[in-house]
Amino acid sequence: MEPELKLSAYAKARTACSYFFAGSGLAYGMLTSRMPALAMQTGANEAEIGLLLLCLGVTGMAALAVSAWILDRFSSRRLLLVSTPLLCLALPLAGLAASPIQLGLVCIAIGISIGFMDVSMNTQAIQIEKQFSRPCVSSMHASYSIGGIAGSAAGALFAGCGSSTLVNFLCVMGLYFCFYPLACPHMPADAPVKNEGGVTPSFRIPIFVLICGALATAAYSAEGSVAEWGSLLLFTAKGAGESASALVFGVFCTAMVAGRLAGDRLRHDFGDFTLLFSGSCLAAAGMIIVLVSPWAAICLSGYAAMGLGLAPLVPIFFSRAGSIQGISTGKACAIVSFMGYSGVLVFPPSLGWLAHSFGLDAALTIIPVLCFVLALGSFFFRGDPKKTAIRP
Repeated sequence: MEPELKLSAYAKARTACSYFFAGSGLAYGMLTSRMPALAMQTGANEAEIGLLLLCLGVTGMAALAVSAWILDRFSSRRLLLVSTPLLCLALPLAGLAASPIQLGLVCIAIGISIGFMDVSMNTQAIQIEKQFSRPCVSSMHASYSIGGIAGSAAGALFAGCGSSTLVNFLCVMGLYFCFYPLACPHMPADAPVKNEGGVTPSFRIPIFVLICGALATAAYSAEGSVAEWGSLLLFTAKGAGESASALVFGVFCTAMVAGRLAGDRLRHDFGDFTLLFSGSCLAAAGMIIVLVSPWAAICLSGYAAMGLGLAPLVPIFFSRAGSIQGISTGKACAIVSFMGYSGVLVFPPSLGWLAHSFGLDAALTIIPVLCFVLALGSFFFRGDPKKTAIRP
């Protein structure tokens, strides 16, 4: 009877945590999909839209930078339960913005909310892994991707119906928030942080956490290159049509969702080292196929392989960093998040300078190099303790 009760508690906690991951992706997907409508609504030009997106990213990074300090004084559960309603409130305010400045202020609120949610929900996912000895971080990240796809689809649907952004955001986030009271009770409290000897940890950051953050930076940079440059590569360098080029990110995201849904089972069956090494090599092979193939269909299959290969990497980095003794799970997640998202913020735009100087094909040869760096980094994860300790 007790194992059944434990399994029921695990299922409830996992479902509740998936709810918060999906909400963050849902909000971001809707915001970006309705950006053309928001631009017309506020009269923002292309340069101002670029600044708004930069503002969103910078404030999110700022929230990540201070989240470890906040988590030390509160808890990931409290921060998650506060930041989620703030996001549900902030997004509809974007539908009321009448000027670029007003929209910029809303983007600040959205960026802060998403930043706090990111750290706290990853911390919660790792707490669930620890409490129930079952892997779940990979499927949590899949929930975020599913939420992003759903947000984009909802934005397209409301835009097709001629609905305003306010109606769009109110309806979707209002419906999402209806399930908030059901999810809240099942989020675990943060476990106390102790070293092996029972001594409260110092302020020193374990080297392994920094390694996880550096590898997350490489993985996020590779993912960001697909989002920002993939369709342009097919259109300008491969001669593909607009419709085929537009499929790049969708194919990549679909493959990543599939890979992350299977990631927890694969971690149990093969261990972290094998999954990281093989995934990195698969991602490198996929990008090499994209670079050398002249056919759009083959390039799309290469991007699918890249998505499958990259899918389990970042969840493993979060899970292993958050399991290190001597540092709180929240602080470890904040460090990995901050380092990882800095790659998304800096690396893909820097490819534009390289592409201008050397050509887009040449600039994107950096991506397989990053994947090979990830493959080398996987050797830090040999002797995986989770393969026998965690059941799917």
